[in-house]
Amino acid sequence: MNTPILSLVVLSFRCFETTTGPCLATLLGALDNPRCELILVDNASDDGSAQQCAAWAAAHPGAAYLPQPRNLGFAGGMNIGVAVAAGEWVCLVNNDTLFARGALPALIQTLARVPAQVAAVGPVSNAAGNAQCLPVPGVAMQQMAGIGVAAMRAPTGLLTPTYRSDFFCVAVRRSAWQQLGGLDTAFGLGYYEDFDFSLRLQRAGFTQVIAEDVFVAHVGSASFATLGDAQAGLMRRNRALMRERHPDVRFEHVREGNAGALRHLLAVARQAGWTEGLRRRAAWRLAALLHDEAKSPFKRWRWRWATRGLRRALAAAGIEPHFPVPEETRR
Repeated sequence: MNTPILSLVVLSFRCFETTTGPCLATLLGALDNPRCELILVDNASDDGSAQQCAAWAAAHPGAAYLPQPRNLGFAGGMNIGVAVAAGEWVCLVNNDTLFARGALPALIQTLARVPAQVAAVGPVSNAAGNAQCLPVPGVAMQQMAGIGVAAMRAPTGLLTPTYRSDFFCVAVRRSAWQQLGGLDTAFGLGYYEDFDFSLRLQRAGFTQVIAEDVFVAHVGSASFATLGDAQAGLMRRNRALMRERHPDVRFEHVREGNAGALRHLLAVARQAGWTEGLRRRAAWRLAALLHDEAKSPFKRWRWRWATRGLRRALAAAGIEPHFPVPEETRR
């Protein structure tokens, strides 16, 4: 058997019918693809989801199922899954994601062409904590995958450099993962273990990119929402741990990452020329830039001043802000 290029590790925790089940339904193509393998890990769900995962795995024997006796947190659960993976790349998949039609083949094609120094590749999404975020205000989640399908019909060819990767969905070279020893379980149930891994990747000499032509829809915080008041405390604890581990860490706002992605897009367009895909993506990111301004008048003024050159350059190229709309809305 040939070594798969991609091992998908889906981490499940509670809410099978609204998260894990729909997520797996968008990944069924992996079971028939000799270049893929699918590994499902359940983090000791106590609401019947573990049994539903078992039933799903029994109905899909091509997938591996690893139920855990206790909740190992995001880091621990993913480490378990990656430990049995055979792919050249491992893709960590949160259970509150939906792969848009065509996203999995697009990801595999992207991984086959990235430079050797790239060790992490993340898709774009409607919800993320960095430049992977392409928001679509006012659009319901059930329409988001369709938005992604439409976006992928106008490819950009972009691999956008990023300071960090958001691990709602990320492909990591398995050799780099093994070199770094996987995710740090000191972050407990979750939050910031992906940021920590991203900075450790940088220190090891690797780079990370956003695959602008791969769209994965994301609900966001579906599992952590079940923690209640403990969620905020966990975030504070792990943010402090990040500062302790990485004194030079930069906690960038999503808008800063988006501005950086736009600057990269502009540089590519100036060098290689504008394409329809680049124009559409620039219009989307510009709309996000204007929509995501700070609420404080002073911070908003300072942000507008900092991005004035970027906005002027986009205007000079004839780019006007525009969010995509669902296809049924256009008809």
